[in-house]
Amino acid sequence: LGVSAEASGRNDLVVKTVEGDRKVSGSAYRETKDRGFHHGTLLLNADLSRLANYLNPDKKKLAAKGITSVRSRVTNLTELLPGITHEQVCEAITEAFFAHYGERVEAEIISPNKTPDLPNFAETFARQSSWEWNFGQAPAFSHLLDERFTWGGVELHFDVEKGHITRAQVFTDSLNPAPLEALAGRLQGCLYRADMLQQECEALLVDFPEQEKELRELSAWMAGAVR
Repeated sequence: LGVSAEASGRNDLVVKTVEGDRKVSGSAYRETKDRGFHHGTLLLNADLSRLANYLNPDKKKLAAKGITSVRSRVTNLTELLPGITHEQVCEAITEAFFAHYGERVEAEIISPNKTPDLPNFAETFARQSSWEWNFGQAPAFSHLLDERFTWGGVELHFDVEKGHITRAQVFTDSLNPAPLEALAGRLQGCLYRADMLQQECEALLVDFPEQEKELRELSAWMAGAVR
């Protein structure tokens, strides 16, 4: 592509700009007994303002107990090569791969609708696409949610391990806290998934029909906050 880049110590690719080094790619690796896997990303034309929000969450609301990511200053390839396209990047990567290994093969595209005919691939793909794989094995973390409604303020404290809520605390200045106190008990052991939280909240309508408006508002907010 004509961009001078070099590997950094954290499996990143960085380019030198007048503002200093900027990251354009990150990689992850895994080796098994019979094959190796490489996952890489390239920033082509990302919305960097949104990216900053994703990489810098509100620390008082989300405290992960896993490995802390090292945040790097980043840039898009389009800043270095205006007009560069996704197709051009794919072609350049393919050609560089062939040049490195000194031979050419037909590239095989893998997608959810087109999987290779390899032993156990379909089963492995299904397992690693599941919620249990992607979220159920996540590091333990705590999540604080707070919101003010017309009927009162609500603060939720969750401790989550392996995708399940291990502790739920609800604080409110509502004049009728009973539904929220009941919600805290229902959420204990619940999957930390938007639809499950919403389901548990709306189940309280049976016991607290007079608070339907408040519970539906709470349910919609809570589901949106954890998506």
